[in-house]
Amino acid sequence: MCPDVHTGLVIAGPSRLVRFQRFTLPIRILQFAVALIIFCYAALSPAPQFVGNHTDTSMHFVGNVLLFVSAWVALWGRLPIIKLAVCLLPFSCAIELAQYFSPGRMVDAKDMIVNITGLGVGAFVSAVFQRLLAKLLG
Repeated sequence: MCPDVHTGLVIAGPSRLVRFQRFTLPIRILQFAVALIIFCYAALSPAPQFVGNHTDTSMHFVGNVLLFVSAWVALWGRLPIIKLAVCLLPFSCAIELAQYFSPGRMVDAKDMIVNITGLGVGAFVSAVFQRLLAKLLG
């Protein structure tokens, strides 16, 4: 805290949370850009390659959880979680519909439901992290 030059009133500077958010913004935006590239490649590649014994459904779920958490990390403090969900829902559905044009892929209503569920879990995980970080850095 420091006194204002003109009024002599003590004005609090930005909190540790705000300083941390400002300092990490470029890194957070970069990680989201990389995550989007990976997400789109994995969702639209002609022949899906699975590592280990994972099903297409589990990959849709995990991909959408990670998409949401990555977007929340990038936009943390700039966009409320509910607005982020409203923005990511059409994107996730559009990626699913775009699979129609990718050889070896198909559009599936079950996958859309799994995508939406993954976004919901991602929103919940992000909300939990947001509360923890606010307590730690606030």
